Amino acid sequence: MSVTIRGPLRDALAFVAPFRERSRRFREAPGEAKPRGHVAELAEALHPAGLALRIVSVRDESPTTSTYRLAPSDGSARLPPFRAGQYLSVFVEAGGARASRPYSISSTPDESAGGGYYELTVKDAPGGFCAPIIRETWEPGSTVRCSGPSGVFYREPLRDGDSLVCLAGGCGVTPFRSIVGDALARGKARVALIHGAAEPAELLFSDYFGELAKRYPDRFSYLPVVERDGPAGAWTGERGYITAALIERAATWADDAAFFVSGPDAMRRFALGELAGLDRPPRRVRLEAAPARFSPEDWPGYPPEAASRTFTLEARIGPETVSIPAAAEEPLLVAMERAGLRPPSLCRAGECGWCRSRLVEGRCYSPPGPGARAADERYGFVHPCKAFPLSNCSIDVPEDPDR
Repeated sequence: MSVTIRGPLRDALAFVAPFRERSRRFREAPGEAKPRGHVAELAEALHPAGLALRIVSVRDESPTTSTYRLAPSDGSARLPPFRAGQYLSVFVEAGGARASRPYSISSTPDESAGGGYYELTVKDAPGGFCAPIIRETWEPGSTVRCSGPSGVFYREPLRDGDSLVCLAGGCGVTPFRSIVGDALARGKARVALIHGAAEPAELLFSDYFGELAKRYPDRFSYLPVVERDGPAGAWTGERGYITAALIERAATWADDAAFFVSGPDAMRRFALGELAGLDRPPRRVRLEAAPARFSPEDWPGYPPEAASRTFTLEARIGPETVSIPAAAEEPLLVAMERAGLRPPSLCRAGECGWCRSRLVEGRCYSPPGPGARAADERYGFVHPCKAFPLSNCSIDVPEDPDR
């Protein structure tokens, strides 16, 4: 074996040579752009900036929840593929303001590919903004704007293995309709789903999961649990909350299973505490990202004197700079949407990085949890979807590519 030492000068010249070659190619490049190749066309088809979808049908799941079947507005059966558990971000407008909300795709990838549609399940909650508009205005035949499929809350067999325990609270069961159906249809996965709801009427997709339990008795167990009786009468099934004892009883085989948790904030915190008591390692727990809500009592280090105040936000989006009010109780993204601006957004939880903006001046608080990035804080970047103002602020916001 021989080693050739060229010396510092020749090594430096070898390092510079590629830059010279790049400059030469720039100088000799033709004035007209090259035609778009098939790779670029495929990338746009798989990962579009936005989709125009037509509402095919509406199906009521409960008194407060409906499922919408969406197909391409041009009649094509081609839709971007997705991983079971991903979401579409839906754009709605009201009073001159545009907002978006992520909704999990409740159909499975096979259902969507075979039928040429996505299904989104939307629950109307008190104080909501987008859900009431959707449930009041979305009708068969109308066209809606959505993002392409996004999100990382999906089962990856190489990472998560063949044992899966799903813990759902309320409408947080929506992604599990897709995840569970897809996992059972592919390979040999063993799955347990525990679904907690306030009352029996809110046990969404119970018939669907019941049929899966009959079809795969050795591979799937479904355990619904309710907090209280509904108006229809007495509930004879499991009562209470998703406790460690309930998890152990529903999935006795789950010592090294991957745990997926989806639901309201209170349910997520409770379930994570129960899993910690079971000594489940954090690397085996997947948590669906949820939009940040104002709850300083749960945030370490939040200065109480900032609460209930209103600050001034100077937002620069492209060539436009505006000054708008920003309440301490709302993320900067909401302040911009209320003012009629159109900042980019997808997950609204700091996870996707779509709204990542440079904090030019001022202070913000970003709650801990999924989407928290220490590097961004160090180098002066925030995610407006989960950044709450602590002072007057100035930020540079990227333009929305689907604006």
